[in-house]
Amino acid sequence: MYEYVKNDIDRLIALGAVLDVPLSEHTSFKIGGNAALALDPTSERQIADALQLCEKRKIPVALFGRGTNLLVSDSGFSGLVILFRKPLFAPAWNGSCVTVSAGASLTQLAKESVAAGWMGMERLCGIPGTVGGACAMNAGAYGAEIKQILRRVRVYRKGKVEWLDVDPDQLGYRKSPFIFPDCVVLAAELELQPDDGGAAERMQDCMTRRRDKQPLEYPSAGSVFKRPEGYFAGALIEQCGLKGMTVGGAQVSQKHAGFIINIGGATERDVSELIVQIQETVRERTGVTLECEIKRIGDSVCIS
Repeated sequence: MYEYVKNDIDRLIALGAVLDVPLSEHTSFKIGGNAALALDPTSERQIADALQLCEKRKIPVALFGRGTNLLVSDSGFSGLVILFRKPLFAPAWNGSCVTVSAGASLTQLAKESVAAGWMGMERLCGIPGTVGGACAMNAGAYGAEIKQILRRVRVYRKGKVEWLDVDPDQLGYRKSPFIFPDCVVLAAELELQPDDGGAAERMQDCMTRRRDKQPLEYPSAGSVFKRPEGYFAGALIEQCGLKGMTVGGAQVSQKHAGFIINIGGATERDVSELIVQIQETVRERTGVTLECEIKRIGDSVCIS
């Protein structure tokens, strides 16, 4: 646990940080305690200054985008949370290339790109996170991955801000060289292709499939488990008869067994206990070990 020095707090507050911020208000799960400090940045310089101070003083840092892949501890987070919940600048188009802020909505950008006559992002529409989180996790859906269109990433690392070229071979399933704490994604450059006439239809199809198959009406953190090689996590959980299984306010969704939903008043402890019970049952009955995909925030570092 970080022991605060008043001068450190004062310097972070001078940079724009706010004390004692409820993190349940910044996650799609609606779960979690408070952050000791949270910063809603308006510039790259502000982010870099805060990170440099935290590195020097060994203050724990967590990065939040739209909080769609996070499970926050009931006791909160003792350090600084940087909230990448809105873009620092509007998307800048240069022909088929667009430069976009890390805090931009991936779904909104996908819709704008299709409306402007481009394809390449249409299958990513509906992923509820940010562009920064997508770079850090190599977000993908329905056969598309952001690595297919990602050309450069602007990051803070080792005390400085720089553009890095993208090697697609370094990105894979939930794998990326741009993940925190190695890097903090600030912006990205994407290269799209002229619409072949089917982008809008493909986008609508993906959106419809999400609405039909996912429990979007409840707070959740999306898919809880990574896809095991040769299997689908949701199918294994359903096969084991775990749909509807409940611990406190946390429940295995009746609509999609790969989701745990907050049916009301769920705590991090409820979700964690339910995850363990699912993993144990699936391992005992199928021999498959399910690995968590959602990121946990306690006194640790994460991005989503």
